[in-house]
Amino acid sequence: MVAKSHFQVIILFLLSLLYITSSYTHTQADFDKWVSRNVKNYQKRNILEAKLKVAAPGPDLKLTQAENNKTITEALNSIPPRNTRRVIVSIAPGVYSICLRKDVPECNCGVDASHFVAINIKFEGSQDTLYDHKGLHYFNNCSIQGPFTRKVASITAQKRTNSSLESGFSFKNCTVIGSGQVYLGRAWGDYSRVVFSYTFMDNIVLAKGWSDWGDQKRDSRVYYGEYKCSGPGANLAGRVPWTRVLTDEEAKPFIEMQFIEGDTWLISP
Repeated sequence: MVAKSHFQVIILFLLSLLYITSSYTHTQADFDKWVSRNVKNYQKRNILEAKLKVAAPGPDLKLTQAENNKTITEALNSIPPRNTRRVIVSIAPGVYSICLRKDVPECNCGVDASHFVAINIKFEGSQDTLYDHKGLHYFNNCSIQGPFTRKVASITAQKRTNSSLESGFSFKNCTVIGSGQVYLGRAWGDYSRVVFSYTFMDNIVLAKGWSDWGDQKRDSRVYYGEYKCSGPGANLAGRVPWTRVLTDEEAKPFIEMQFIEGDTWLISP
């Protein structure tokens, strides 16, 4: 019986709420487009806030996990049916186990809805530690950590099935450390999209950086970008030729809150 080797990779999310502004001069068309986008986002935000007040007047429904529930699942199940009020689950310091995927024997965390926010949370598991499946999500000051049994693993496996989908992962101001060898991402979907910016990468990141998961036709379709990263694992010399070294303009959509339409739904508690 061959013994399995266990490695660990840790991703620290140190995402900033600050907007990034550019110093370049806008043309009139750029300026008009910027104004139009922000006006629409302002309108969306007002609509969302109005819906929250009309549908469920009063304060947010806050669930303090440590007071009345033994698990996070119990806290979520205590939300009344057809609830229309925003729910904030306050999790006391400690270790909690939550299983959201029946198709994976290990106990992992999955998110399958929009407008999910995690702050100061450490996600630990095995394979598929965090199944960030569907919706607009924001992780601030979080970490993802998990062992893997393969010789080489992937930090991400993003499944974007066609170029028109506005899905993807953006890692900003992060730290990638651990042991073993990892790819930054493998192409689960033909048009997988992942961007790392301002991220420190230790030498656990393979020189190639990215994997097409054995399907070379994906090389011209995936969007795997890096922008102003640092550390021994961020050396671009050995990267696969289809890695995108982003310019300031190309990186801008991924390093602003607009990537998750944050200015339309990230409302302070």
